[in-house]
Amino acid sequence: MLLRTRIAILAAVTLPIVAAAVALPAWLLLEERGARIATLRLAQQEAEVARVLDAAARPLGVALHGAAVEEELAAALARRDAEAARARLARLVATVPEGRIEAIGRGDQLIAAAPGPRSGEPMLAGAALFRELAPGREALGVETAATDGALRLVAVRRLDTALLALAVPFDGALRALAASLRAEVLLADLEGRPLAAPEAAGWALLGPGGADTASPRLVEHEGRAVLVVPTELRSPAGLPVARLMVLRDATAEARREDLATLSALALLIGIGLAAGVLLHRMLRAALDPLTGLAGVLRAVAAGDPYASTSVPARRDEVGEIAAAFEALRASGLALGRHETRDRLARERVIAVIRGNLARLAAVLDPAERAAVEALLRRAETGAEGGGQVLAEAFGRMAEGVLDRHGRMDGLLAERTRDLETVRAALAQRVAFDRMVEELEVARRLQMASLPTEFPTRPSFSLHAEMRAAKEVGGDFYDVLMLPGERLALMVGDASGKGVAAAIFVAMTRSLLRAAVTRGASPAEALAQANDILAADNPSMMFATAFVAILDCRTGAMVHASAGHDAPRLLRADGAEVPLHGRGGQGVALGVMEDLAYADHAASLAPGETLLLFTDGVTEADRADGALFGEARLGEALAASRGAAPAETVLRIADAVEAFAAGAPQADDITLLCLAFHGAAAARAPDVPAAAMA
Repeated sequence: MLLRTRIAILAAVTLPIVAAAVALPAWLLLEERGARIATLRLAQQEAEVARVLDAAARPLGVALHGAAVEEELAAALARRDAEAARARLARLVATVPEGRIEAIGRGDQLIAAAPGPRSGEPMLAGAALFRELAPGREALGVETAATDGALRLVAVRRLDTALLALAVPFDGALRALAASLRAEVLLADLEGRPLAAPEAAGWALLGPGGADTASPRLVEHEGRAVLVVPTELRSPAGLPVARLMVLRDATAEARREDLATLSALALLIGIGLAAGVLLHRMLRAALDPLTGLAGVLRAVAAGDPYASTSVPARRDEVGEIAAAFEALRASGLALGRHETRDRLARERVIAVIRGNLARLAAVLDPAERAAVEALLRRAETGAEGGGQVLAEAFGRMAEGVLDRHGRMDGLLAERTRDLETVRAALAQRVAFDRMVEELEVARRLQMASLPTEFPTRPSFSLHAEMRAAKEVGGDFYDVLMLPGERLALMVGDASGKGVAAAIFVAMTRSLLRAAVTRGASPAEALAQANDILAADNPSMMFATAFVAILDCRTGAMVHASAGHDAPRLLRADGAEVPLHGRGGQGVALGVMEDLAYADHAASLAPGETLLLFTDGVTEADRADGALFGEARLGEALAASRGAAPAETVLRIADAVEAFAAGAPQADDITLLCLAFHGAAAARAPDVPAAAMA
């Protein structure tokens, strides 16, 4: 097999391998990025569904609260007077359009219902709720009607002797979900069968059994790409009841991805073709002259002394070999024709050979060239046999050429290794740039989820800020107004840093927010969040949290802690104290299930300032290893006496940054400051939020 053929086969085998080595990591990175985006999209949709359902169930909670305080209803339920209970329930349900209310006793016994019962069975099984709900607590969920299989939005409140369940058709909540999500929404049972609007066009996209999925997927239908994102709907007892399928048009996104893939493939093919053409030209330029030389040598070996090469003049090894061959051929011809001539003729021929060798010696290294030139001078003086000296000079030159060729091969191998190192570094840089881009997306999503606009009331003003140590942080804060002019404050810190900690604190914040919105006290909210986080926590992550609920009219505050640093309270007289509760700070969330947390009472007076923070403030360090500490935090807070919350937060954060003196931030820094103006300010006319700040 010719050398040219072997090199071409080697190139044809190597190019696909190199292309696969480049394309496979890129494809794996794209798949991983798609999986992360799908997880974030699913979590965002679940949070939005929970928010819409909480809003839709708010009238039900108000009606149940009114029923819970009716003494006549409680007395009728205690003595199992169905008629009296039904009359009271009918008055309550009249305020809820299309509503149905039932009183369910222990053992799933239907005591009374309004409007009149459609069957002898209650709308939900109450045994589990009797165990899980404490008296006065509420739960929200979705239940399937036993008569027609339709879904209802159900709110349940536990009384001492019975459960009050208030339900409305799920259609209104379904429309609110479609409007909030800005997408087509389908409702299916857990086996994928339609529960609402079976004639909707979305079912044709999903196909038979298409709703029987628990993860997002992309569906192609009639030239369109539709992204299907499922969310499970649960009963008040927490059991899956139905599946909400959200259909979003992703045609443009899918086409962009296809175009990018085709472009990359075309570029890869183009590079391969260009490399093949370039290699072919290089092989022809390098090997065609050698082929001609080989043919001339075969002719000479066959007895044709007049065979000549057609290689043009070249300034490389091939040109030098061709020139040497021509010189040798000419010398051979001269020797053959003048074999019988005298020594002068032979010396003339030797002189010609010597001149050619001198020209060839010019390409050698200086030391080798000097040795060859010395031999040529010896041959010129005729002190020894001229032919023998020339043969020795030619041998020296051949050794020099071979040595130089070997060194060039080594240099080429070394440059090839350097090129591979550069390619590997380039691939790592591309992977790093993609990772930085994904972390930037995660950072924007996390910062967008934190409140930036805060409730404004005459009785208080507040401000909060988080400065993440990495692209995404492991801290969170939250504020929200509750019914009855109550304000919920939350701050938390997850173990670890980066994306994993950000996801864990997002779950913690969502669980605490949902529990407080449903009416849970701070301790109950921590306990509910802890049970859910600890039940499925293979990474053994945990989070500290502090939750407080402030009555804006009186200044009374109930708070509970799960292993979090005690907040600081700045009195009106300038005294600064930590806000502790009896029994310690509690255990962090996610460590183990069935932990109990304690509520503690406190009271804020007009002119007092409450500061909630994470350990990234007190444990901020600098190059000498010193920590910012509790004392410096107290000094910074005292120095901000009388300042607005936004200015207080800025001063403390600047104090931490100045203390670090340029040292890298080791932990996330989160601050939430509330200035309480008092009940008198609450009764005063409303003033602009900027004036209160």
